[in-house]
Amino acid sequence: MRHKPKSSSTMATSNRAFMLKKTTLICLSLFSPMLLACGPDFPLQLTQDRQSNLSYLPQTSFSQQLTALAKPLPWQYQDAPAAQEYLWDEVHSRYLSQTRAFENSELSEAHLILVNTLRDATGPIEAEQMAAKLDKDLPQALTWYTLGAVAFEAKDYDRASNYFSKIIELPESERASRSLWALYSLSRIELILSKTSADPEHFNRANAYLTQLQNEVTQGAADPLRLSLASLGEQAYILLHQGQPLPQVTNQSADDTELQMTLTPDALNKAIELYATQSVQGDSGGYDSLLMLSRTLMGKDIAELKPLLQQASVQQLLIAYWQSSTNEFAYDGQLSEMGSKVADILKVFPTDGLQLNHGDKLAAIYYQLGDYASAERLLTLAKPSGLTWWLNAKLLLQKGDQAEAAKAYAQAARHFPKQSNEALATVDAKETQQQAINADEDIATYCRIRAEQGVLSLERGEYVDALNHLLASGDEYWQDIAYVAERVLTTAELKLFIDEHVPLIAFEYPKDSDWYDNIEPINNRLRYLLGRRLLREGAIAEAPAYFPNPNLNASALTYGTELKAAKNATGIDSAKAYWTAAELARHQGMEILGFELAPDYSIYQGVFDLSDWNEPSKLAEKEQLRLSASQAVPDKRFHYRYTAAELANKASDHVPHNSQAYAALLCQATGWVLYRDQELALRYYKKYVANGPFVPWAENFGMQCETPDFDGAVKRAQANEIAEWNALYHKLKKPVVFGVLAIMGLLGVWWMRRRSKKQQNNL
Repeated sequence: MRHKPKSSSTMATSNRAFMLKKTTLICLSLFSPMLLACGPDFPLQLTQDRQSNLSYLPQTSFSQQLTALAKPLPWQYQDAPAAQEYLWDEVHSRYLSQTRAFENSELSEAHLILVNTLRDATGPIEAEQMAAKLDKDLPQALTWYTLGAVAFEAKDYDRASNYFSKIIELPESERASRSLWALYSLSRIELILSKTSADPEHFNRANAYLTQLQNEVTQGAADPLRLSLASLGEQAYILLHQGQPLPQVTNQSADDTELQMTLTPDALNKAIELYATQSVQGDSGGYDSLLMLSRTLMGKDIAELKPLLQQASVQQLLIAYWQSSTNEFAYDGQLSEMGSKVADILKVFPTDGLQLNHGDKLAAIYYQLGDYASAERLLTLAKPSGLTWWLNAKLLLQKGDQAEAAKAYAQAARHFPKQSNEALATVDAKETQQQAINADEDIATYCRIRAEQGVLSLERGEYVDALNHLLASGDEYWQDIAYVAERVLTTAELKLFIDEHVPLIAFEYPKDSDWYDNIEPINNRLRYLLGRRLLREGAIAEAPAYFPNPNLNASALTYGTELKAAKNATGIDSAKAYWTAAELARHQGMEILGFELAPDYSIYQGVFDLSDWNEPSKLAEKEQLRLSASQAVPDKRFHYRYTAAELANKASDHVPHNSQAYAALLCQATGWVLYRDQELALRYYKKYVANGPFVPWAENFGMQCETPDFDGAVKRAQANEIAEWNALYHKLKKPVVFGVLAIMGLLGVWWMRRRSKKQQNNL
């Protein structure tokens, strides 16, 4: 339960944008009940298993609920926190403590060498002998603290306490920033000794040292290690363990021994406040301690727990713990041991005025326990909030009232943006990382609500509204956005929606970017999805305008230009254009033609095929008809390869059959589908066998293909034309000669007869 000294706070920077991280980075951890194993983190897709996803109420973050239990610090830090990291000691093959890691950056090189030499001594006596030879090479406070640390490590607590006490007796100017370290170490020694001694003064002295430490920080002392935050956890530990009987110590050392806790209402109330303040200010020790304290309370008998529940802080702590553990309430439709215990505690939970303050949270817990009647009862008493409307929507869906549920979702969405905007407006350089995370979690809840609104609209057949809600839910629900945009809406509906509501956002596209590090604005991603859909459907004039990436825009333009040229040209010019388009479709098909989801999964660059994972629920006939109309042709993984193969096949129709280009084009087409569609590959091969020329590489047809030689095809076409004329000449040569002779003979006969007739007339 005690805060470990090596865990100190990590404070937020002054950069608001850094503190308020993108919703996409936290939605997954907040709301995904299940992830696929292996590969990257696959985002939750609400459009799959819709009934389950709409009924599911995500558990909240435990740390977010602790803010209400915390108090403001009575001091303000004048310095930035030290980087919390461990350094690897190559010489001794070990990690150095955070204190020693800080010294690596704080001390001069000369002082650091001396300090490390003392710390690496075999024991406190050797360290003292080494220190005696240093003279004044190190400041006195630094020497004493290091000797105290060596003694502490050796469990020589009297010697360590003596050195630490000397430091705090020095004038402030001579303490070398070790006063807080010494005070904190003295408190730790007293608490260690309290585990083997019945003397209550150990706790009193420890608390006095911690109070003195806090006072010095209040007066402006630098505290880069945030020991003042750790001191809050130590004071809470004192409250919970003071006055307890000593444990039976066997082989354990004193610092490994744990005392029993004092769970009196007053001590518990103050300890919760201290731990919560420590946690909210960014020290994870407070979070861990409250988590352990919550589990301790859950382990108590109902009779023992009942008087403690009279404390508002205990009530709030348990509610926070339950809300962050609701996924553990039930398994396979049956309450778990934890769920049953929560249900039993709720039977004795105080109700005086509680519903008005925390009614929505208790209603959520009842909902997760499956006690919908109690959830509905508490909702009638609770103050209206985003959570009450969200729960109402889910309860209405259980009753089958989709229309009223849609209204409740709209009310829930109206509440959360207001809360989020207020949180955003208050975060500044002086606020903690935890407060920034809380603001993000509010945004994440809003995103989940908008996504569920979209799913409900989808179920109701309001497809354009569904896309509108889902687009507002952000990147975490991109798969749902893509599903509706790519498969449910018609191309005309999608284009109209994007033209009216989804403007292009200025973004500098990196030259090299890994697919899993996609930070492209969601507007641009949706426009890009439309561009690919238009290009697939042959709208080559409109499509390029929706490719925001300049490189892909150029590829889309080239693809459309070549297709148009192929249709307008003839012969080998047409073949060249078809081949250029085919190569683009094959090698950039994922980028310019691929489906965002099935069957290509451009969202993952085709690396993963989730078709077997993403089986949709039974769909309405209207939605199913739309899916059938928008499916890939053919509906196979990497469908654009089939497009590329068919373009190469078309190109082969425009080159001489006895040319190398003819064989190469059909070889390429065969290879592109060889291991995906054997029947189609065989059809291309048979076409080559029936019409093509012999080529040396034909024995590995489809696996070892040459690039089509269109210049050779031109020469082959010319040679074919000459050959055709030669063949025609040889075919017609004799008939023409005989025909000419026959004609000449007939002309001769005609001339002889005409002459004879003319002579007779002259007689």
